[in-house]
Amino acid sequence: MYRSGNNSMAMASATNGQTINMDAPLPLQNVAFSGNSTLGIQCSGTYELTFFGNFSFSSDTVLMFYVTANGTRLDETIVLKSAIANDDTTFERSVIVRLCANTSLSARVDNAPTSEGGADGTLEIPPHGFHLSAVRIGA
Repeated sequence: MYRSGNNSMAMASATNGQTINMDAPLPLQNVAFSGNSTLGIQCSGTYELTFFGNFSFSSDTVLMFYVTANGTRLDETIVLKSAIANDDTTFERSVIVRLCANTSLSARVDNAPTSEGGADGTLEIPPHGFHLSAVRIGA
């Protein structure tokens, strides 16, 4: 799934995380797009999760991007990115995970506490600037 239009998110330092709004599905097989930024895994198995983003932030900060499974952070998906005010920044991450049927996947972002370099500001994601995919690669 991906974000088809601009997405602005106000974020304070040390926020508890926000779901990244994605509104368009990629081709689907063994997964379902629920229309609310969630991929639903339909078949248990081994999956390659790939997610990448293109974003800017209005202040210097440190952001943590990650994928959740049924609301629980998958630590192996964590990407920490330092952002320089108003500069375009990108990242990409692929991991292999074992997922059960009826697992819901979402992409999230947290802002670091001020003590760790976090700052209040606005996260800007351009059209097609964030993608999350799950490809079943084994039983």
